[in-house]
Amino acid sequence: MKGATFLVAAVAALALASPAGAATIELEGRQKAIDESTAKMTGDLRGVWTTTSFEPVAFEPYFEAKGTELFEGCIDRRRDRSCKGDPSGTLTLVFRYAAIYGSADPASLVWGTCWHPVVSGTGAFAGAQGVLAFVDSPTPHGVSTRYIGSLTLKRAGSARKASATAAQRPAC
Repeated sequence: MKGATFLVAAVAALALASPAGAATIELEGRQKAIDESTAKMTGDLRGVWTTTSFEPVAFEPYFEAKGTELFEGCIDRRRDRSCKGDPSGTLTLVFRYAAIYGSADPASLVWGTCWHPVVSGTGAFAGAQGVLAFVDSPTPHGVSTRYIGSLTLKRAGSARKASATAAQRPAC
């Protein structure tokens, strides 16, 4: 339970530490795996989440890994399941992952969680700060992954300007 308390405290601390003129946005949604390194984001984040590096760091008493990731997409501010007119760009993140498995088989997941601080961004996410927390839960149909977090955009005005440019790209 200490890990969950830490994640909640980290998200809250980042939300309170917003720079002047910035807009902090609370995020929540789901992630659905497409393949081993790529996932589709739904909810407040819409787009593609790619694991760009993955390094196991411990196997006992639970599995731990670290790595890097890239999110390409938008914040669905209009909640219309589209990136049209919404802040869009890319986010580069690092992560720490911890999980408990029932056996050596990855399909035996009992519980998993990861912490994803933002390192950098482009487009509307240039200068962004924030952190996302993910929780993996086994279901009869595979793993269900939910996320929560906050993202502080440098300036709301530049987010709108960047999303107008991003609207020329294909939809997320």
